[in-house]
Amino acid sequence: MLSKLSKNKILFYVLLSSLSILLGSLYLPQFSSARFGIGYIILICFVFFLANIIFNKNFKSGRFDFIDLIILTFILILCISTFSSYFFKESVIGFAKYILMFLAYFMFKTTINSSSDFAYKYLWIFLIFCATVVSVIGIYQYICGVEPLATWEDPLIENIHTRVYSTLGNPNLLAGFLLLVLPLSITIPLEIKMNRFYKILFLISSLTMLLCIIFTGSRGGYLGLISLFLFGFFISIYYLNYKKHVFKSLKNLLYIFTLIGIVLLALYLVLTFVFPMFTERLSTIFTLREHSSNSYRLNVWISCLQMFKENWLIGVGPGNETFRLTYGLYMKSGFESLGAYNIFLEFGIEAGIMGLLIFCLLLLVLFLKLHYLFWTKNSFIALGIFLSLIGIITHGMVDTVFFRPQIFIPFWLLLASIGKLESR
Repeated sequence: MLSKLSKNKILFYVLLSSLSILLGSLYLPQFSSARFGIGYIILICFVFFLANIIFNKNFKSGRFDFIDLIILTFILILCISTFSSYFFKESVIGFAKYILMFLAYFMFKTTINSSSDFAYKYLWIFLIFCATVVSVIGIYQYICGVEPLATWEDPLIENIHTRVYSTLGNPNLLAGFLLLVLPLSITIPLEIKMNRFYKILFLISSLTMLLCIIFTGSRGGYLGLISLFLFGFFISIYYLNYKKHVFKSLKNLLYIFTLIGIVLLALYLVLTFVFPMFTERLSTIFTLREHSSNSYRLNVWISCLQMFKENWLIGVGPGNETFRLTYGLYMKSGFESLGAYNIFLEFGIEAGIMGLLIFCLLLLVLFLKLHYLFWTKNSFIALGIFLSLIGIITHGMVDTVFFRPQIFIPFWLLLASIGKLESR
């Protein structure tokens, strides 16, 4: 007969394994376009979560912090927006999807707080492994010259070329996911003790992700990559001057970002002369009406600003279907849209001014906490989370991928990890 301690461990590891399956399934092609498949997996995880709460005496939720309060407030605002929406049925479905994401957050947080450091390190290393596999598949697609699944380029001003999408089916979504994981792949080896062999593996993994991001041809991904690289580089220099007692680790971090800078510069020069089509993608980032994709986004933003202006108090209701139906009343062109192509506009339209302010407050609290953790506890994982947020928010300013489960669920894992860093 199993001892009580053994039963507790078994329950915990079953839950941890189910959360790993959740993260891994996000990047399987079977779930890349499934509307409810991920939701079913979250509910299965929740069953194991409840089993631990009821039967595992060592399972603890941790303290209720300000981030939890912000999230619960946001849920309340979304609830009001849902029951006030003209498209009630569609908003209920959108609200249910948010509830599943928040449920994943609280499961991640409780699981992480119920072990020493093992759970959150394991989950992040597992996610880095998934990102590496996805990146290798993406690089293979580039070598083979995979055919696009949709028309992503403007054929009038660009040469049609290979844009990889790996198992996710969309190059912008792939770039957003890798932007979220890449900084932690760089900073985790600086904090977790490991031998040189594993550090080399992490470095190879980081370079693989970097190369795959470039091969996505995602202009939003390029902007996110540049922003997180610049923040990481200058933060490293700044802390190098003021944190002499952690000089070695900071110097290593500076070396890494310098190495990435050299690699980026070398890749840019190679791509400029060998594959000029990539410079075409870069050159179209700041064009306006000359590029069909940019023109489409401008039309969406203009329409969304009008939507927000007329629904600023409580929003139109959550969910992309609610957005699509409402957007049809405001659109400037004959093309529908499932999102605002801007994180802040999206939250403002769905949940009104209070939802937008709560989301901005959440980001502010996150940045302050991460700054404190890096400054006072020298947590390089906190720096990695900060850079991940910078990268994905920058990308989310011009795209809709932030709200896809492949990015939204790891985003909540980021938030769940912060409480553990504070308690160490």
